Amino acid sequence: MQHTLGSYITGKQLIVNEQIRRVVGIIGFLVLTTAGAFLYIRLPYTPVPITLQTFFVLLSAVFLRKTDAVFTQGLYLGLGAAGLPIFSVSQGGLLKLFGPTGGYIVGFVFAVFVVSYLLDYYRQRNGLKFVSIIFSLSLGNCTIYLFGGIWLYLFMHLTVVEVFILGVIPFVFADILKVIFAASIYSLAGLKIRNMFK
Repeated sequence: MQHTLGSYITGKQLIVNEQIRRVVGIIGFLVLTTAGAFLYIRLPYTPVPITLQTFFVLLSAVFLRKTDAVFTQGLYLGLGAAGLPIFSVSQGGLLKLFGPTGGYIVGFVFAVFVVSYLLDYYRQRNGLKFVSIIFSLSLGNCTIYLFGGIWLYLFMHLTVVEVFILGVIPFVFADILKVIFAASIYSLAGLKIRNMFK
């Protein structure tokens, strides 16, 4: 009886600890995504600034559960849409979300789902290798480009070529570095750190 009771209590403690770690992960990456929005470089020829956001978005996809990563970026989108100035250039509100650059923010939610799904697939199939992580993060980044490009196309009435020139090409080099850095951090992290928020 004592053994059963002790196992039950231990099990409950593990569940509580797991839930606390998951909440800490969600809040932590929400804060990091927000902080990344304040680290930006304006470019004179495009309405889209270079920010550090996508780096933290990609990291949230590898370190959080799929549902938690999607919830984190969805929460970021929702809080910003509600008016909190947490989007790039310290802006917020629906006008920002439905402006030319809002598609990139919407893309965050879909990007983390894509990355998390691919990472789970590779884990189950043949183990998670560095090249698999790079590919998954790159496809997630392309998902952000896709939604960002659609918004630019719709709200600025650009041609497809102009969308690439203004909304993709200026960011490719920086995003390649972010992908490599994010993949390296995850690859070098120990198993405990990888599973810290899962």
